[in-house]
Amino acid sequence: MNTVGLTNPYLTQEKSPPVAQSYRYRKWLERGYQPSLAPIEVDSEIGTLIGQMGWAGGHAHRNGYLWGSAGNMGALMTETVESSYLLPIEESPRGRLPAAITVNNLVGRHILLTKSGCRLDLVELEHPSLNVTILEMESDGVHYRMRYGTPTISELARTGSKPPKPTSEFFHYMLVFDQLGDYEFNALVHLQPKFLNLISRSEHGVPERFYDFLKGYEPETPIIYDSVGGIGLVMEKAPGIPELSFQSLRLFQGEDLPDRSADQFRHVVYWIGHGTFSRGVDILDSYRHAEYFEAAARMAWEANQTNIDSQAYSEETVSCILDEFAANQLPEPDQTNVTEPSSTESSSETGNLYNYP
Repeated sequence: MNTVGLTNPYLTQEKSPPVAQSYRYRKWLERGYQPSLAPIEVDSEIGTLIGQMGWAGGHAHRNGYLWGSAGNMGALMTETVESSYLLPIEESPRGRLPAAITVNNLVGRHILLTKSGCRLDLVELEHPSLNVTILEMESDGVHYRMRYGTPTISELARTGSKPPKPTSEFFHYMLVFDQLGDYEFNALVHLQPKFLNLISRSEHGVPERFYDFLKGYEPETPIIYDSVGGIGLVMEKAPGIPELSFQSLRLFQGEDLPDRSADQFRHVVYWIGHGTFSRGVDILDSYRHAEYFEAAARMAWEANQTNIDSQAYSEETVSCILDEFAANQLPEPDQTNVTEPSSTESSSETGNLYNYP
């Protein structure tokens, strides 16, 4: 079985670009490879995030969360990307957001996104510039420059070509990053998980039933998500419209919750019949939240498609799980005047019944 690390062979310099003037090299140039730019360091923030995109994209394809060029990923960079990785601003193709969306909080920021038509399972295998791009917002909060993963303006003019595009759903990312980037919304991942999509087409695919049905099959789901409003549901919408952006933002913020606290944000929004939109501190954190819900959906689907008399957790059982989990959480230790325990203390005195180190 192939094992997949968090590194891309072109990031780690295990592979080098094809020979200049070769057919493959020319195709790379068309897709956005820029031989003049410095190789991205694997341990930089951008190198780490591209590595995470590669791992998550490969895992998603192998496990039925994606197929073809479905899905996309993005991250709001917390550090300024080194200029040696980027095209000169005057040579970077320019684009704009839909008229309904302005992102003034992102002015001057760098946003890493997968490109339109990209297969996410190739992010771990191909040169990063072929599948990802970096956007930089201009001062009006509407226009952006593609600073990576594209031919220059001069090259496009010479060949009569159009620049590649960021994922067609990029403005969902931009709006959420603009409004919630300070609340651990550093990365977003959109998947199209098979079992969630199947269940969303059943009688359970309505807001008042969907989450309660799923959480009865996977015990960690209520532990992690009950306190933040479960999963937010957007009823069927066309995937590439600003209305979907604003509905997703409202559900991430928990505006539909009657007793929402100021710091209560959902981890996952689900677009009925389409897929998950999950957030986290980085790509892997975002990805794991979607995984939990797809795991619950798979258990629910398989239990209901077989002759096995598999019963979901009752509400009483779920409540007991939550109560027991909360009751057994250790208090945060006092970080002042910390002293090492004496080596003569017994295991029972230190709370360690098995003498683990």
